[in-house]
Amino acid sequence: MPLLALLFLGAAAAGSQRAPSPQPTRAEPVIREIAVTGNQVYTAEQIIALSGLRPGMPVESRIFEAANDKVMASGAFESFGWRYQPLQDKPGFRVTLEVIEVAQHYPWFLERLPAVRAVEFFERAKKELPLFAERIPATETYMSQAAGLLQKMLAERGVNERVVHRVTLLGKDTIAILFGPSTPPPSIAAVSFTGARAVHPNDLAKALSAVAIGMPFIEPNFRMLLDNQIRPIYETAGRLKVSFPKIEVAPSPSVKGVVVTVHVDEGEVYTLARVECRGLPFRKEEIDETGAWGIDKQVNFSDIGRGIEKIQERARENGYMKIAYKAQRRLNDEKKTVDIIVNFEPGPQYKFGQLKIQGLDIESEPVIRKMFSPFMSSAPFLAASLPVIIQRITDRQEKSIPPSENFIYSSDSAEINRSPAGAPPR
Repeated sequence: MPLLALLFLGAAAAGSQRAPSPQPTRAEPVIREIAVTGNQVYTAEQIIALSGLRPGMPVESRIFEAANDKVMASGAFESFGWRYQPLQDKPGFRVTLEVIEVAQHYPWFLERLPAVRAVEFFERAKKELPLFAERIPATETYMSQAAGLLQKMLAERGVNERVVHRVTLLGKDTIAILFGPSTPPPSIAAVSFTGARAVHPNDLAKALSAVAIGMPFIEPNFRMLLDNQIRPIYETAGRLKVSFPKIEVAPSPSVKGVVVTVHVDEGEVYTLARVECRGLPFRKEEIDETGAWGIDKQVNFSDIGRGIEKIQERARENGYMKIAYKAQRRLNDEKKTVDIIVNFEPGPQYKFGQLKIQGLDIESEPVIRKMFSPFMSSAPFLAASLPVIIQRITDRQEKSIPPSENFIYSSDSAEINRSPAGAPPR
């Protein structure tokens, strides 16, 4: 066969072969979206960052197991799980993280660690501990990590101190986590004040010593005592911004225990700008006259409290036997003034109902009932009339009722009962 014919045949054979058709693209096994369910304390962003998962990572078991190890090692979660499914509108997978957080989160405090300030620890812990905040998980894992960081910070400052943690009750109703030395807290042997001018330091020490001496020194508890015992004293002197910036503790030279020295920043004097009482069935002029607030004078919360009590007494005298109130203060730091807003809840107005008299003979009972008749004619129950009635009964008892008999008024049942002399009131 001629050479030219062979070339044509080869070209024809080559042209008869078809190119392969393109195959459909499969979904890429990579993470495109991440969601979180079950979280209540922490945000989805915090949990995703803690897990280490990111869009673009492959959907593989080892990736999710590593995320599980990171999350559970934090000590902030009871469980961690995941599921994934392909996206419908684009290649890749949507991953959903399923978590159960630790239920108990408590505020934390430092005690007897003067080398580290709480604010310093807080800023450092936010960088080095997962999910650190003002309230932290009360798990052994998490608290141990926090104690370890504190111990590390102490060592960096040349302090060789073992730091331990414990969950304890502060004050009446605050459960908190305390970080401090492993040794038990010392007892308070004495207290003193420095920086006090408006109130004599000895008066402050006397007021605080009555409740502090003999107690173990735990700084958060001690500060609560300052708020309960010392702050009200300063509020009677108009020093509403008093603070206690520094507390020093030193061994007592004479007895076993410590001397606690409180540094006082008294702040400036505030004056009373106004008192607004809401919800009362009286005119404002009557309220202000009864309260005798002392407007434009140095504020004194003891006087304000007495004024509120007088108003409550007046309301009770008019049948509002269950009156209650809530007060709030509004400070103007620029003008150094304070407004007091008092929201009263008078409750129902009680009427004088049925009068029951027990234990008297047929001659004495009409006499006692007659004493009540002037007060039963009015619509509201006049509580102020009760002392008058009791005094009248007492006067009559001394004059004509045998000494073996004693009249007792029971306000709950609105009854006059007679019992033998010396018997306890019911």
